[in-house]
Amino acid sequence: MSIHIKICGFTEPMGLAAAIDAGVDSVGLVLDPSPRQLTLEQAVALRAGIPDSVALVAVCGRPSLDTVQRIQAKLRPDWIQLMSDAVPDPVLGYPIIPAFEDGEDLVERVQNYRERVGEERPLILADGPKPGSGIAADWDRVQAVAATTRLIIAGGLNPENVAAAIRQLQPYAVDVSSGVERERGVKDPELIRRFVAAVRGAETSMGGEQ
Repeated sequence: MSIHIKICGFTEPMGLAAAIDAGVDSVGLVLDPSPRQLTLEQAVALRAGIPDSVALVAVCGRPSLDTVQRIQAKLRPDWIQLMSDAVPDPVLGYPIIPAFEDGEDLVERVQNYRERVGEERPLILADGPKPGSGIAADWDRVQAVAATTRLIIAGGLNPENVAAAIRQLQPYAVDVSSGVERERGVKDPELIRRFVAAVRGAETSMGGEQ
């Protein structure tokens, strides 16, 4: 069992380099209104420090179609992350990660998305009720969609709780932003290392249980 690790919300090159050195699988650059928002030009500059072995996710929220196309052309991300209600129909032909805010109707919204895209187990991101705030999702509710999706869990994760989240939800991937920051938008290399180590340790533990 190998869990994909995504760290999101970089604003400067030192934190980005620390994540790459720690062995993350993908990094997210936020182009949506947020304390971590980058201009497209800033994101392109940071992209120069990302090796081909690490995937780049452009986190875009609810942009216009023109904005998505401009980001794709200039930044060339491996994935574009959109809020699920902003995913165009039909999807653009770009690899899309639909993000779902937690809420009482989460299961229904995920089911509707599955039917819309016609995938038995689509890749989705389940976030907290206020994405980017560090508030955790209701893991019991998220667990209800885990079996029918390739689940990325986000919202409130940190080095102390990510192993428990993995044990409960057995996700495809984990996504962290504020949980590895020393201040808003500035990543802490030590917290990054601890987070990655906690994920890899949880993998090893779960492998031993099988």
